Amino acid sequence: MSTKAAFTEVQFGLMKLHVDQLQVLLVFAKEDSQSNGFCWACEKAGFRCNIAKTPESALESFLEKHHDIIIIDHRHSRSFDAEALCRSIRAATFSENTVIVAVVRRQDREDASVMPLVNAGFNRRYVENTNIMTCYNELLQLEHGEVRAQFKLRACNAIFTALEQSQEAIEITSEDHVIQVCFHQFLILCKDLMITLKGPLSAKDNTEVPKSENNKADLLDAINSCIKIGKEWQGVYYAKKKNGDNIQQNVKITPVIGQGG
Repeated sequence: MSTKAAFTEVQFGLMKLHVDQLQVLLVFAKEDSQSNGFCWACEKAGFRCNIAKTPESALESFLEKHHDIIIIDHRHSRSFDAEALCRSIRAATFSENTVIVAVVRRQDREDASVMPLVNAGFNRRYVENTNIMTCYNELLQLEHGEVRAQFKLRACNAIFTALEQSQEAIEITSEDHVIQVCFHQFLILCKDLMITLKGPLSAKDNTEVPKSENNKADLLDAINSCIKIGKEWQGVYYAKKKNGDNIQQNVKITPVIGQGG
C-alpha cells in the first residue's frame, strides 16, 4: 500500500503551493496488461485512479472529478473513437489544465506525425509498453513535467485575476517596452492619456513610453540601465493627456529575470 503523502509542496517564485494527490483516469474498453500496468503504477505512485470503459462514463467521471491525467486507449478504434473522446473532454471549460495521453500500438510507425493527436487535444503519445516500471516512470515524468507546469499555470491565472482587481494601474511589458498585457485600471488610464491600444488588451506593436516635454531627456536610458541589471526603478515621470495637459505619475518598475536574462 502506498505511503505517499496526500499532497506535496511546490515552490513557485515566492509562493509555496500545495499540490493535492493526483487523480488519474484510465479509459480502456477492455482490461488488459496495459491497463493493469497503469493501475499498478498509480498505486505505486500514490495517485488516485479511476477506470472507465466507455466514452460516456469517462466524460461523466471527468466532469465530476476533474482528473489531472487522463490516459486513453487509442489502439482499438472499433471500441470507441479516442480522438472524439479527447475533443469532448477538451470542450469542458476547465479541461485546459488536464494532461491527456494517447496509448498507441507498438507496430504504428514511430516516425508518424503526432499532429492528428495534438489537433484532437492530446498532450502526449505513449507507445504501448506493459512493463510496470515503464508505466510507473511515465506517470512520474508526467507528474514532474506537464502536470506540475499546468499547476503553476493555474497559479498564474489566480495571480492575474488578483491583478485585474487591483486599484493600481498595472501593465506587463517586454524589455523593449512592448505591452504584453495590461489590467483594468491601466486601461482606464489609457483612455485619459495619449496611449492608444490596438487590441482588446495587448498587441504586438503597442508600446507604453512616457511622452511629455517635462520628462528628462535621459529618462528612458536611466530606467533601462537600472532594470537591465535586475534592480527595481521607482520614480516620477510625466505623461501627456489627450487634452494636452501633463499628468505626474508615481511609477515603480520591477524587472523579472527569465531564461536568457
